[in-house]
Amino acid sequence: MPQRRLETPRSGVADFFRVRSLRWRIQLWHAAVLATVILTFGSVLYLLHRSNRFHEIDNELSSAVEVLTGQLRAAPPRTLLAFLNETGELDVEIQQHIAQLNAEMRVPSTFAPRQIAHGYEAPYFGIWQARGRLATISTQEDLGELTLPSIRRQDAGKRIAYRNRGLFREAYAVGPEDCIVLVGRYIGPDLRDIQNILWLICGTGAIVFAVGLIGGWIVTGYSLRPLLEIRRVAADISERNLADQIETERMDLELADLANILNDAFARLDAAFQRQKQFTADASHELRTPLAVMQMHQQLSLAKERTPQEYRDAFETCQRATLQMRKLVESMLTLARADDDSSGEHHERIDLKVLVEDCLAQTGPLLAARGIAIESHLSAALVFGDASQLGQAVTNLLTNVSVHCPPQTTATLTLDTQGDQVVLSVADNGPGIPAEALPAIFDRFYRVDQQRARSAGSAGLGLSICRTIIESHHGTLTAESESGCGSTFRVTLPSAAETSQPGDIPGPA
Repeated sequence: MPQRRLETPRSGVADFFRVRSLRWRIQLWHAAVLATVILTFGSVLYLLHRSNRFHEIDNELSSAVEVLTGQLRAAPPRTLLAFLNETGELDVEIQQHIAQLNAEMRVPSTFAPRQIAHGYEAPYFGIWQARGRLATISTQEDLGELTLPSIRRQDAGKRIAYRNRGLFREAYAVGPEDCIVLVGRYIGPDLRDIQNILWLICGTGAIVFAVGLIGGWIVTGYSLRPLLEIRRVAADISERNLADQIETERMDLELADLANILNDAFARLDAAFQRQKQFTADASHELRTPLAVMQMHQQLSLAKERTPQEYRDAFETCQRATLQMRKLVESMLTLARADDDSSGEHHERIDLKVLVEDCLAQTGPLLAARGIAIESHLSAALVFGDASQLGQAVTNLLTNVSVHCPPQTTATLTLDTQGDQVVLSVADNGPGIPAEALPAIFDRFYRVDQQRARSAGSAGLGLSICRTIIESHHGTLTAESESGCGSTFRVTLPSAAETSQPGDIPGPA
């Protein structure tokens, strides 16, 4: 006994993300992609703007550091040492030089012009001795705690370093006599500009995201409108409304292809229902006559006492009607089985020549009784199929010859292989089929000569059974005829040569 598979309950998060609506799924995917693009673009734009702004500030500070360092290197050595160390008694000349150096030491004009509302917003510099004592500072404004920068010995003289100290940005480097030169400036306005840019990017991104979602919702709705039309038509399809078609003039190519496929399916379904209705009506009509005959003779027999011979005649008439109904029901069952046998489960490789010879042997007495001779030209031909069904189709064609071919005439039976096709043709010298009747001879319950066919007990299903069987074997059955010149029925089936496999047989187009 097979074990029943247990399904584990899904988590709430999984159920949340399993959106059943195609429109919402597309909208969520669109929102995710749009949000990713906006966030990525906004982040890159913000970081680039911030990096460029700080790069400009650092360039200004580093230029000022280089100018101040150059001024120190240009000073006389004794003056520079005295300026940085200030040890012992200094002569008047050195003091004058130091005073002149102090006067010349100012923040260089390397900064971009800007409005300065407070003193601490102006650029400033500071110089420290090698031992860490502050030698000079350019301003006494409230700059906060201005501490000595730390520079690694291996980096001394190689590069300019930068640091943030609150709302101040500072650049520093090692100058002559291992002193440290620092230049800084207030960056509050720059940070506000960067923050404003951030808010501008966020606001613009939110607007773009909202417009994108609204536009995506509208475009998705417009794109899915044909699917709603397809759903409406499919929902309206019923047994009485199979002729409704989906309009495809304004649809996109992909949806138009789908709609055309559905229209074709609806058309085939409508045709199948019409055939079913017609088949049911024709079958009812065909069964009505023998049933009426049986009922009439039963009523006449029961109306009064009859002689044994009269009862016998009534029973024989009822028996003939019963045989006619049985033949009709068996033909209908054959058609139903042929319609269902489309999978090819019972098909095998058979020699059609042997099958045709068996059918000739079975129908030989019937043909001989009519004085009809068969001239056969048969060659070996392999096909895949159901031997019973193909045998019934061939038998029906030969029986058709015995019914419609005049006595003392000759019919021709030919079987050969043409490329990858096996062709079986049955030609007679009968009266032929009128041109207006030729397209309908394979229809169910159709008879060219209604009166003659009914007297012969024909239900008009023989050729229809043949075509249904041949088409279930991926073949074709055609008829060629001219009034007064006989008829030729041609069966074409896929060849099943030894180099072929059942899967190689092409399906119906």
